[in-house]
Amino acid sequence: MNLKRSIRREGFTLLELLAVIATIAILAALLFPILSKAKIKAQQTSCLSNLHQLDMAWALYYSDYNERLVESYPSNNPAVWVQGDMTVPAQATNADLIAAGKLYHYNQNAGIYHCPGDHGVVIGGVLTPSVRSYSMNCFMGARTSDEPIPDTAVDYVPFYAKFSDLPRPSDLWVIIDEDERSISDGFFVTDPTARIWFDFPAMSDHRHNFSFALNFADAHAEVWRVHDPRSLQVGVRATEQADNQDLIRLANATATAKN
Repeated sequence: MNLKRSIRREGFTLLELLAVIATIAILAALLFPILSKAKIKAQQTSCLSNLHQLDMAWALYYSDYNERLVESYPSNNPAVWVQGDMTVPAQATNADLIAAGKLYHYNQNAGIYHCPGDHGVVIGGVLTPSVRSYSMNCFMGARTSDEPIPDTAVDYVPFYAKFSDLPRPSDLWVIIDEDERSISDGFFVTDPTARIWFDFPAMSDHRHNFSFALNFADAHAEVWRVHDPRSLQVGVRATEQADNQDLIRLANATATAKN
């Protein structure tokens, strides 16, 4: 009898078990925001590291080519910085197309082209893991035509062919973390008049909590958080949102007006 009573005393009562479960739940609730913030910070740090490395490759390229910037215009262009269209299934998963780009020679790591928060692109209703998350400013690099891209850019310098053409390297961005709902060919089109989101940067919860990274021509990189509530309504390209403060900020760092 004494042995049986001793065994019963060693067990948990239902109330004690419920108390332990409740304590664990409270601790989990307290820790979750901390862990979530740590994850977001880690993603941002990784994204910034990727863009720093791409910026270094970009600078090494123009150093080798008498200040001539690597080209961003992708159509039938073997001199483009990166190849591959993320809206085409066979290309979205093909890292060989990254290796075929002109910057790969300077850093032969395809992983630096992918944001850790990027889950992939939806093509035909199917989520497809994609190899690239970043695109280049459409004003960076020469083109064969002076036709403005986008068509709203008629009053702006059509492109910067050489590093010495950049009036303010610290104020002009080069490569950006593009949203998976927008990304295609690595050529990021921004409206310098800040009326239309032709393409749009990463602006969703899983892409480091509604923020995106971008690097600049002077070799520094930043993380910009979305502030205008209307930005969260953007889900497709060519969305018109005049006076959107996030779009205005991006446009001001994209191109310069003609003299």
